[in-house]
Amino acid sequence: MTNPIAKLSKMMLFLLLFFSLCIYPAIPQVSAEVPTKAQIENYIEAYLNEYRVPGASVAIIHNNELFFSKSWGVTGETREKVTSETPFTIGSISKSLTGIGVMKLIDNGIVGLDDQVQDHLPWFTLKDKQAASQITIRHLLAQTSGLSTFDGLVLSDKEATGSGAIRNQVRLLHNAALTAKPGEKHQYSNANYLILGALIEEVSNQPYAEYMEQHIFGPIGMTHAAADKETAYKRGYLSGYQSWFGFPVKSSVDYDNAGAPYGYITASTTDLLQFIKLLNGKGLNHLISEKTLDLYMTPQVQTSEDRYYGLGIRVSNPDSSERLIWHSGSTPDSHAELFYLPESGWGGVILTNKNNTLEEEGLYYLKHGIINLLNGDETVEIPNLGVTIQFIVLGVIFLLMVLSIYLFNRLKSKKPLSKGMGLILGILFIILSIGIVPLLISSVGSPWHSIKVFAPDIAFLMILTVIAMALNGLLAMTLAFKKAR
Repeated sequence: MTNPIAKLSKMMLFLLLFFSLCIYPAIPQVSAEVPTKAQIENYIEAYLNEYRVPGASVAIIHNNELFFSKSWGVTGETREKVTSETPFTIGSISKSLTGIGVMKLIDNGIVGLDDQVQDHLPWFTLKDKQAASQITIRHLLAQTSGLSTFDGLVLSDKEATGSGAIRNQVRLLHNAALTAKPGEKHQYSNANYLILGALIEEVSNQPYAEYMEQHIFGPIGMTHAAADKETAYKRGYLSGYQSWFGFPVKSSVDYDNAGAPYGYITASTTDLLQFIKLLNGKGLNHLISEKTLDLYMTPQVQTSEDRYYGLGIRVSNPDSSERLIWHSGSTPDSHAELFYLPESGWGGVILTNKNNTLEEEGLYYLKHGIINLLNGDETVEIPNLGVTIQFIVLGVIFLLMVLSIYLFNRLKSKKPLSKGMGLILGILFIILSIGIVPLLISSVGSPWHSIKVFAPDIAFLMILTVIAMALNGLLAMTLAFKKAR
């Protein structure tokens, strides 16, 4: 699920990247004289130590042959040793697998890429019923339906259970308003893949998890993969860790059955290597035709310079020898990267079991550093913002508490503020205490629930900030009225 509040991370990175690189030492580059496999291992271990990741698994193939595989650390409350067969939640890489599931339906002639969603899911609707009728399967796969990132996050990470979880979440979109016309622009939204999950269930007459097991996981050879809570735990999945001030804390977020199509599929590195082999188009019993597979990886919409979105997969530098097929994924307690370089034949998977939205950029840099090593280039420096942002917020809270102590001592010693000063300070702090959380939600484009689960330490600090501001407001106004009496 990449990042469900990615805007917060990007905003903070733009503001603090230069500052953080000056203060925090980046993970060093490794000498080019070290053998490639040793370079890769050292580079990964430096990242894991710097970011305090409890458990990870990395695997790399070259022309479908295993080149590198190693696992580190532990996972779950029982602290089970991580292996190459340990399933992790893979976040938005789940979208890539859902995309393949839909392409399989297209390949079999069950649905058409440009069919309207309501042709197969007649009960699906939005606030604008006319607009809802114009959304096609291609729009959903390419994230151009007009549904916003925010609308997707509102429905995400709800720990939904039961066989009707996906359908129930999609029905909640009936009051959602599009923020663009269908096909007009790319807006990355979990809602698109929730709808695709419901569509798969409708046309296959199977639960999403059952369809994926029978038509995708089984044929590809993803023996540890699962798309529902019960099967995931049965196959060895254990929940990961949320990051509080850089330290791993056992996750408070449970598996979300409704989230499987966009972010809660579980899989191991050995499973995802099989998926990369499918992208390579060799030796997987012709799950889908070569033409359909090529279409799946064909850029549909440009998302940034040299970066595009296909039909469930990301594509960078599509017209060069450095073409990169990839996807990132994150849940509140995991972060993953998957990549495939068609021209050189390299492919790889990185799975980790700790996450915070402010730490997600680090794994992205690690992926590109590994790709550089595989191409014979130098690694990239991995910036570590550490807890810079958290310490900034803590500093604000500290200043607010100092002011609270000052105002309280004035109140205790009967030294009130002037009425004007007291009222101005009091009203200002009360307004700030009421508005700071809505302002944060608006500025990062994420609902409060997403902030709480993807950056729990930031959410906690914001609550403390609200309390401190409200306390100062009440003290200042009390001192003002005390003067008036």
